[in-house]
Amino acid sequence: MARVRQVRSSKVGRLHRTSDVPQADRLGNVRQLVAAIRDGIEHAGTLLELLDVDHRHFRYYRQAAVILGVVEFTARGELSVTSLGRRLLASVEGSREERQVFGEAIGMARGLRPFGSFFAGEALDLRTVTHRLEVLTGLSHTTAQRRAHTLIKWRRYVQGPDAEKDGSLDLSDPAPQIEALVARHNALAKQQTLQWLMGVEPSRFEAIVADLLRAMGYVDVVQRGGPLDGGVDVVARRVDAWGHRAEIAVQAKRYSAPVGRRFVDELLGAFRRQHFAEALLVTTSDFSVHAVQAAHGEPNLKLVDGPKFVDMLAAHGVLLQVGKFGELKRQPTRAP
Repeated sequence: MARVRQVRSSKVGRLHRTSDVPQADRLGNVRQLVAAIRDGIEHAGTLLELLDVDHRHFRYYRQAAVILGVVEFTARGELSVTSLGRRLLASVEGSREERQVFGEAIGMARGLRPFGSFFAGEALDLRTVTHRLEVLTGLSHTTAQRRAHTLIKWRRYVQGPDAEKDGSLDLSDPAPQIEALVARHNALAKQQTLQWLMGVEPSRFEAIVADLLRAMGYVDVVQRGGPLDGGVDVVARRVDAWGHRAEIAVQAKRYSAPVGRRFVDELLGAFRRQHFAEALLVTTSDFSVHAVQAAHGEPNLKLVDGPKFVDMLAAHGVLLQVGKFGELKRQPTRAP
């Protein structure tokens, strides 16, 4: 829980927590998160990909959704969509109705009440909003300024395009709605595919990795596997336009938890001892910070997390395929 700052506003006369003030500036992303929670999308990697954020910024959007009251934590510590969140999702994305719901949510947010007049149209510049946040929360000037930018972007979104202020017909561009729908569909499809992959035997998972390499044009694909594989589950060769053959070593980790650094070190050891040209570490989950750091200095080692692996499967027609709208679809004959 954020530390309560013992700073009192002369205008408001109450204490404010820094966690009451949002730091996620895209309300469209807040809506995507609410829809993902409704749809049961909970795989960490797919959520980060859906919102196009890292772990830290994902927490910001989760916090913003809670501040706005569109999601809430249950007694079990899980997120669920509130009635206000359901109203938000019932509106058309980018429409006047959606902006009204967001405006209502902002008006009910405890930490944003001192900015009610600002969201109603009061002309406050960045410096004034920043100063007010500093007084209310005790945030440093730099941090308060970043959050002031968020509030300004929220107000701009809620106010909407100037063309709609005259009461003319609201004909929203359907492209963002379609893109958002496809993105959520794909996030759920990736989660379901990764869950299915977690249920197959390790040798079956390695075989799927081998199938992907063949579909990508690799030759001489051999599945090693087993306790004596030396840290390499699959080997293959890539042949360039000049006929030169480069051997690749692949380690496949069917994990639910982040893959740690020791597996990167293990694969790098095999890569160097056996003189492979490339190494690939594939997992159904993601990678720890230390694993990413360990791989950073080796250009011939690539890390492939769960969502990226599913993308590659679909792009090359293994288990999945890509539909005409960019949606992920099961292969008719071989599907999870």
